[in-house]
Parts: sequence; C-alpha cells; structure tokens
Amino acid sequence: MKGEKKVLVVKKNIIDISLTAHKAEVQQTDYRPDPEGSIFEKSTERLTAEGDILLDEADIVISGGRGLKAPENWDMIEALAQALGAATACSKPVSDMGWRPHHEHVGQTGVKVSPNLYIAVGISGAIQHLAGVNASKVLVAINNDPEAPFFKAADYGIVGDAFDIVPRLTAKVKSL
Repeated sequence: MKGEKKVLVVKKNIIDISLTAHKAEVQQTDYRPDPEGSIFEKSTERLTAEGDILLDEADIVISGGRGLKAPENWDMIEALAQALGAATACSKPVSDMGWRPHHEHVGQTGVKVSPNLYIAVGISGAIQHLAGVNASKVLVAINNDPEAPFFKAADYGIVGDAFDIVPRLTAKVKSL
C-alpha cells in the first residue's frame, strides 16, 4: 500500500439508505501510516459552529428570495426554520443585496445542499439556484407567480402570497 493515497469523504444526506440482501466483504489491512512521511498533521482541536444548523448538514432548509421584498421580512423565514428545526438559506440576489450573509447563499456559486426537505420561499428558481438544491429529497416552492421556474423542479408547490402562507404554515407546525 505504500505510495497509494486514499481519501474517504462522506457527506450527510447525499445517498439514500437502502437495505440489501448482499453481504459486505470485509477487508483487513495492517497498514499503519508513517508519522514522519505523512502530509497531514495530527490535531486534537475540535471546531464547531455555534447556534446555527450548518447548511450542508441540515435535514431541512428554509430558503428565502427577493419575494420577501425587504430584509426586515426575514423574521418569518427564521420563525418557520425554528419551528421545523431547520437551517436558513437564501438566493444569490438576497446575499448580494446584503440582506443575508454570503455563507447562506445556496446555488451553483454558493453552498450546495442535499436536505430531506428544501422549502423555497419567494425564489423564482433560476437554473443556478436549482443547481445547488437538486440533490434535495423533497423540494417545495412557495411563490405568488404560477410561472416561476421553481415549480417545474418542485415536488410540491404553493401558489400564493408568502406573507400569508408562511405565517400560517409556521402556526400549524407549532400547533403539532
């Protein structure tokens, strides 16, 4: 095994769990990395985010777009996210306008997510945004424009005013 480099990366929610009748083959090795020849440094430091659910690890993501009309309307996104135990995200225009931090921008040039549930509120569904959410298990679009491109990609769609729908949805989730 000398000279071979192996890297294992596992991203949460990217592969569905499936049960098979196949028995996995177990391979054992006596390989022990040479600490002198390693390109990695051993670290015992553990870094964790505080307060927020990390976007790329979230089971549920609630994302807002320009349809929210102003940054002060973001409270309803946070209220729904809190009720569902979800992370919050946004479209690129929202982060570009400074309504939300850039690390919440989901899309081709932002964070790519793969939650079990992705709810897009007031997001038209530009191809660049959809490229960042297409690994989601279930896509829900809430938009007042029935022709919004997001509806073509969504598993479920609600055509209506986000300022009416999201507070009602949040209240219903809290009542459960």
